[in-house]
Amino acid sequence: MANPMYGQNKDDGQLYDGRAGVIINSAARTLLAAESGSTVLHNSAATAITLPAAKAGLNFKIILGIESTAGCNILTASTADCFFGTIPLNSDVVDTGMGVPQQITYAVAIATPGSHDAMKFVAATATIGGVAGEVIHLTCVSSVAWHVDIPNHATSADDAATLVLIQSR
Repeated sequence: MANPMYGQNKDDGQLYDGRAGVIINSAARTLLAAESGSTVLHNSAATAITLPAAKAGLNFKIILGIESTAGCNILTASTADCFFGTIPLNSDVVDTGMGVPQQITYAVAIATPGSHDAMKFVAATATIGGVAGEVIHLTCVSSVAWHVDIPNHATSADDAATLVLIQSR
């Protein structure tokens, strides 16, 4: 039924009990461009999420629901697309400071996209991350590049560790 000119159903049935744009995921999944703006609750320790082909304006918020193990990856649609950004490495031990953030500029990422087309999470490592509750914001800024924002990336107890989250497949 079409949205009436005047009436109470202004959302055409798209909102259900406050969960508009929420994807609950427990297996390998490829996101669709039409799902842009969604929050993905990723409840799988060892499966990958693949993003749609890069297109400026697409965006997703991914929350890791459980501790990740090998295979818990976020992948670009192709090796011609890439990730860039500055991701801090905060200690998971009180008062030990911060490790060295991973910093990949847009220019570096697009020059070698195959070296920056995956984010790999393994919670048990000191420099990869993937603890339950980790929030990953992804915003596509061009036809090839996704900006990564992980505001409180916590894994390392070693404040000298260097983050290596964005890498090649």
